[in-house]
Amino acid sequence: MAILMGPVLSFRGREAAKWDVSVLIVVDGEPERVRFRNKTISHETLWDAAAGKVCRYILSLPMGGEQAQLSYKVGQTSYDIVVPASTQAPTMAYASCNGFSSLKLMKGVKDKNAVWKVMARRHGLAEVVHEDGMPETSPAHPYHLLLQGGDQVYADAMWETLPSMREWNALDWAEGNAAPMTPAMQQELDAFFFDLYVSRWSQPEVARMIARVPSIAMWDDHDLIDGWGSYPPERQNCPVFKGIWVAASKAFAVFQQHLKDGERRPGAIGQAKPGWWKQPATQETRVGAFSYGYLVADVAILAIDMRSQRTDKSRVVSREHWSELFGWLDQQQDITHVMVMSSIPVVYPGFDTIEKVLGIFPGHQELEDDLRDHWRSQPHQGERLRLIHQLLALSKRRKIRVTILSGDVHIAALGIIESKREQAAGSENVINQLISSAVVHPGPGGVVLFALRYLFDSDEEVDRGVFGRMMTFPNSKTKFLGGRNYLSLEPDGMGRFWCNWFVERQDYPFTKVIHPLGQDASDMEVEGTV
Repeated sequence: MAILMGPVLSFRGREAAKWDVSVLIVVDGEPERVRFRNKTISHETLWDAAAGKVCRYILSLPMGGEQAQLSYKVGQTSYDIVVPASTQAPTMAYASCNGFSSLKLMKGVKDKNAVWKVMARRHGLAEVVHEDGMPETSPAHPYHLLLQGGDQVYADAMWETLPSMREWNALDWAEGNAAPMTPAMQQELDAFFFDLYVSRWSQPEVARMIARVPSIAMWDDHDLIDGWGSYPPERQNCPVFKGIWVAASKAFAVFQQHLKDGERRPGAIGQAKPGWWKQPATQETRVGAFSYGYLVADVAILAIDMRSQRTDKSRVVSREHWSELFGWLDQQQDITHVMVMSSIPVVYPGFDTIEKVLGIFPGHQELEDDLRDHWRSQPHQGERLRLIHQLLALSKRRKIRVTILSGDVHIAALGIIESKREQAAGSENVINQLISSAVVHPGPGGVVLFALRYLFDSDEEVDRGVFGRMMTFPNSKTKFLGGRNYLSLEPDGMGRFWCNWFVERQDYPFTKVIHPLGQDASDMEVEGTV
């Protein structure tokens, strides 16, 4: 018996004085023994595949008046988890785009997981993790949660590595749309997604973090295929694409959500029945979503599914599900800060101009596809405007800070949304947009980065009296950083979050301090580094 992947932690919320997590392990034989405080934890099998068995274990860790470092054992190996105090806001890492969209890109990167190493050092792990069961060094800046904002895996390789998908992709448009999804193709896809997660998440630099810090994860397009939901209906709803949904959603539910058949995830938002993703549906008729949220101390974390219901011209999220999401926020009591995980940035330069430039500089087809997939794409601008107004109204009505966390664009950036429609005390008229991408995928290259920095107006009038603006990073003259990166969200006990972008080949992080509502301390200024 051997462990093929894992352990992988997923956050399940907190109940009273308990920090609940699940542990996922993939084995090629009998389930591994997992223990906490000398008690053996029972397992459930989530997926019994030909290549291995996916097993889940649930841990309920005690919380107290002080932060605590606890450990669990898999076999003879110990793994530490740092649990916050019961009233402590969580320290979080945010990462997105954990892979490569093409084999050519992958071959061009020497140290593929360099940023994961930086994250591990910030958490307090040594460069080499000893698998001898000995206790680890107590971390100086421990992460309580790992927010994974989309593209945790890249499924694009299916078009090159799977014979059936390569052959289907070579068909002309009409023939491909009419072609059936055969049982052999479905089996090939299921095996592909299983192997994709196992191979990507078993890499040492990734594995040592996801074994020690529980994740809140939400998918984006590459977890399915590039541009999912933005294809014309005849392609999006064709039999082969429906088969891709079946395989990708099953893998996402098991590996990223740790869900078993017929189960509703703790924290799930919406009225869809358990297992909704297995029901036959088109993008237009799908009623479920994987969105979920948790309250940790006075911080609400909302992970929005922006792929399950997306269509090319009408919506990113259905109106019914938006009502469920904001209904959940309204139900949360005693919160001072809401972290909204929107996989694609709400504030970013206008893409119509960028698309014109890409027409001048060819060879950026992948980025062109991404641009048409974004909030500022014409079909989605009305929905985006409603989202912005709802978030501003939430901040004003509840007197809480709202921060948007995004990835996708392979750039690190900082933006704000500001309403000047009326004087709002305590800066409740300002929403911060933090973008961190990518933890593994390379940046877009010199031409696009130059265009973002120097050719495009990064200020936008979203609506009358409502503005979006990209901000300049500290100790820098740029608003966009092209190096691979991750974002560290560190509360200081005074209601502030120190938001540090750790960028590859940069000696110091770029930092923005977000103050609690009511502190008028330079909400629109980028602070110095720490």
